[in-house]
Amino acid sequence: TPSAEPSTPTRTGRSEFNTPPSCLIKCCVILSAPSIRSDSDSELSPSDSGEDEDEEGEEEEQSVKKEDKENSKTPRTPSKGLSAALYKTPAKKSKNTSEALGQPSMIEEYFEAHGSSKVLTSDRTLQRLNTPKLDREMLVQLLEGKPSCYSKEIQQLHNKHRKHFSKWMLQLQLGFSVMVYGLGSKKALLEDFRVSHLGQEIHLVVNGFFPSITLKSILNALTCDVLEHQGSFRTPSDQIQHITQTLKDSPDLHVYLLIHNIDGLMLRGEKTQSALGQLASLPNLHLVASIDHINGPLVWDQFQQSQFNWLWWECVTFQHYAEETSYENSLLVQQTGALALSSLTHVLRSLTPNARGIFKLLVKFQLENKDNPSYTGLSFQDFYQRCREAFLVNSDLTLRTQLTEFRDHKLIRTRKGADGVEYLLVAVEASTLMDFLENEEGD
Repeated sequence: TPSAEPSTPTRTGRSEFNTPPSCLIKCCVILSAPSIRSDSDSELSPSDSGEDEDEEGEEEEQSVKKEDKENSKTPRTPSKGLSAALYKTPAKKSKNTSEALGQPSMIEEYFEAHGSSKVLTSDRTLQRLNTPKLDREMLVQLLEGKPSCYSKEIQQLHNKHRKHFSKWMLQLQLGFSVMVYGLGSKKALLEDFRVSHLGQEIHLVVNGFFPSITLKSILNALTCDVLEHQGSFRTPSDQIQHITQTLKDSPDLHVYLLIHNIDGLMLRGEKTQSALGQLASLPNLHLVASIDHINGPLVWDQFQQSQFNWLWWECVTFQHYAEETSYENSLLVQQTGALALSSLTHVLRSLTPNARGIFKLLVKFQLENKDNPSYTGLSFQDFYQRCREAFLVNSDLTLRTQLTEFRDHKLIRTRKGADGVEYLLVAVEASTLMDFLENEEGD
């Protein structure tokens, strides 16, 4: 029987193996695996190239011997030609044909589409409406003639909040400050609280939504109207010190301060809130306030929060902000000087007679030069001489103090000319100023 052991021919003879080498078996499996015939099959092994029929037998034996030595060292792997034939990778694409044809790329198209500085806006504005704008009185009359669909429910909410008035009074007596918040105007609710529970008490009402309200006007009302102090103060700090000392000397005197919209535009300043916090920290000064801005509590830091010592009450009323927005310019209302005239009259009524005289003097001079296109204002020195001649001031310091109050109320503007001289100008239209002088002379 033939022997089962494989033999490999060599030059000297046969060398027999008990078991076939594993590397040779692996090589045979790998070489016999591909069944695809291609032009590169001739590159599978070095021995394939030596199988030509014209070669001599000695060269064949040498090639077989070399193959055995290589197989004994490393396992046989497919050649590069076989790898390329089995796993062909797609060739790199050339440049975009559109670029070759001169067409713009996607990046260029993007910047062309978004690089235009022209902004398209709609021309459908209120000026194109056929309906003319109304005056404020007509608008208020039309709104009052339209009853609310939920007046019954709104009244029920109002009656529900009224039940807490006695708790508010108790909390005020215990040293807390009451803060009312929620959707809808709270002015009617706080006014009801004032009439029902503060009618017999000393109290002061502050409309924080008024465009010309200032800290000085609040302190003047407390010192002059409430505490009946005769005299003036140099700084707001002196006024706060006087209020603190007066209330400390009279522990039985209780003053209630009612502020609508304590987060109003003119009361959001840090100095104003710090001064109100000092007043609220007094044991016999009690504060009740309302807030409407969603970010209103951000105006107080931790120290001011401790000074106010708020107790928050949610009072949703769903009532219109009619009075709070009456000083705002509406797109539905024809713009006239009635709003500015009302604000101007209201502010001047809270000033001293000398302050009103100083303002009237400046208004008259500005109206005399209303037709002068080169008029830039009245210089401070000329204005001071005019006020001295009218016996309205006795020093330039007094005049500057009064002008600072006008500036706080946004009644005047000051600017420096090219020569460094300070000029004063009333920030109101000439027609409104003429109506103001007519009303003052009529009164």
